[in-house]
Amino acid sequence: MRFKEWIKSLRLWSLTAATIPVLVGSACAYRSGHFSWNIFTLTMLSGWALQVAVNLLNTYGDYRSGVDLRKKKVTCVILINGQFKPWEVLTSALIFTALGALLGLWAAALSSWNLLYFAVPGVLGVICYTTGTKYKYIGLGVPAVFVLMGVVMVMAAYYAHTCALSWTALVVSLPVSALVAVILHGNDLRDFESDAAAGIRTTASMLGLAYGKVLFCILHVAAYIAVVVGVAFSVLPLWSLLALLAAPLSFKVCETCLTTFQPGAEHAEAQSLVIVSVQTHLLFGILLTIGMAVG
Repeated sequence: MRFKEWIKSLRLWSLTAATIPVLVGSACAYRSGHFSWNIFTLTMLSGWALQVAVNLLNTYGDYRSGVDLRKKKVTCVILINGQFKPWEVLTSALIFTALGALLGLWAAALSSWNLLYFAVPGVLGVICYTTGTKYKYIGLGVPAVFVLMGVVMVMAAYYAHTCALSWTALVVSLPVSALVAVILHGNDLRDFESDAAAGIRTTASMLGLAYGKVLFCILHVAAYIAVVVGVAFSVLPLWSLLALLAAPLSFKVCETCLTTFQPGAEHAEAQSLVIVSVQTHLLFGILLTIGMAVG
């Protein structure tokens, strides 16, 4: 029973957030004539390990900060119900962090040690999310995720294959950044009231509910604008426009955000902000990967 609950706490469904940046960066490298299955496997596994680590650290940090104790519905209950001790969750998180770092070092050994310029900020971002500096609780979660799980991860995947920097990789990372950041922002909007009760400042709480909704929609729309502009200036291939097929999902969730959304994990509309944003990020990312690879 404990093992089953521990597996649930890893939130393996969230691995799409780490999968898409690696896929897009690798597709960009493939388009430039550079691709290695060994590098791809190592960067993907490293990304997955670090994603699991940040999930566990989020569970640990939210419990320690008292956030989960104020929520009516908690994503991971293993600490609240006493099935696990805080030190067990923290230890598991550190093990996955170390695994992700080691896999990153392995990729750097096969590619270039300059890859560490991308890997080190990524590992620090995991450790400091809800522990250490706890930047999630001071309104920096969304900006940090935009940079680390978008720009940095896409560029790292590209660099691991090519040992070079590219404007194309940078531009193609921007829509990925916007759509991964909006997942966290949707989560913060959903938990707007419970975070406020715990005295935690998120990007949503700093902006206020009305402006937070606006930012949610801006991040969705910005992803499509980035692709269109990239194609218009011949930085991205024409086939990148395949990603626009994900627009109905974004339209649906933005409409929900601006009309029927109410904060609180017990509301279906609030949950949909996260769920549909995850689906959008996944579909958009897969289509963009295909577009970059065949373009």
